[in-house]
Formats: sequence, structure tokens, C-alpha cells
Amino acid sequence: MVLDFIRKGPIVILSPHPDDAEYGCGGLLSKLKGKIPIYVVTLSKNQKNPLNKNLMKEQKESLKCLGITGDKNIIADFITREFSYSRQEICDYLWKINEKIKPTCIFTPPFDNHQDHQVTHNESLRAFKTKSIIEYDIPRSEKSPKPVMFVKLSKKNLDEKLKALSKYKTYKNKTYFKKEAIVAACQAPGIKVEIPICEVYNPISIIE
Repeated sequence: MVLDFIRKGPIVILSPHPDDAEYGCGGLLSKLKGKIPIYVVTLSKNQKNPLNKNLMKEQKESLKCLGITGDKNIIADFITREFSYSRQEICDYLWKINEKIKPTCIFTPPFDNHQDHQVTHNESLRAFKTKSIIEYDIPRSEKSPKPVMFVKLSKKNLDEKLKALSKYKTYKNKTYFKKEAIVAACQAPGIKVEIPICEVYNPISIIE
């Protein structure tokens, strides 16, 4: 069932870097796969680090697991950790995305400890101010999350999220990329509302 707050779409998920969309919204992407038009907009290829040479290939394989292929996978080339120097350019880029896709709902990263997440978050509020905007959670860099929206996931949704993230061989030794850590992040928030598996979100603006 398509979630009521998303309506008929299309929706846009903003991913400052490869992996952010899958980490924060992978279960939701699985849940909505094939039901409404979904675009993932990745703002950085993260190629400044030579260890990331395979990252974009991994990104395409990851998103493919969640039904995002072809022109639904949009990739920009802003420089990781330098978004603050390109704030206006990022805002202009997102404005063009808004004009081209005309989404009904935007998923944006939180204003957390990562400087690129902060810029993406702020510029999305400007570029998409007339749209519904939902903030997703990135546990590894979040300050103090206070989720108010819990999206129930099935085991299949979780398995597809895990499969997608497993494509990032570049990050396989990162603690937050361990299977146990990803599963825990989808289980712990639901304890307070008795949901076994979920992803959590914060609505910023809902436009009816």
C-alpha cells in the first residue's frame, strides 16, 4: 500500500553521498518499489578519496536492488566535505530538479554532525519549500534523533535494504556497515511503539 503522506508521487530522495539514501530510506524504497515514481539524487560521487574508485559502480548496483535504475538515479558532482563552498550552486541544482521532476514529496537528510548533510538539508528547504519534506535518519552522524514517524518494514524490506548496502564493498570494514549494526538501527527505534522492524522519519512540512 502506498503511504498516504506520499500520495501518487513522484518522490525525490536526496542523498548527499552514495549510500545515504539506502542507509536512511532503503526499507522505504523496498516498500514502495514499483508503486510510484521514485528518484534518488546523489549530490557527490565522493571520488576525492582514491580508496573510493569503485564507489559509483557499487552505488548503481545498490540502488538497482531497490528498483532505482536509469534516469531515476541522478548523480551530481559536488565535492564531498566541501558542500558549504557550493551552497548556492547546490540550491540552484535542486531548484532545477524541482522544476524538471515536479515531486510531491522530498526526503532529505537530517541536519546532523556531517557538514554536507547540513548543507543538503538547508538547501532542500529552500529549493522545495512548496513541497512536502520528510527528514530521514542517518544514525552514524545524528546528534539527537527524535523520530515522530515510524514506517513499518517487513522482513523482505529489511533483507532488500541489507542486500543493497552489501553492494558497497568499499565500506565493508566500517562499523556502521556491519549487518548487525544495520539491523539494530531498524529494530531499536521501534521498541517504544512495539514495531519489530522500522525506519524512522521526521516530517518537516506536509503539503495537502
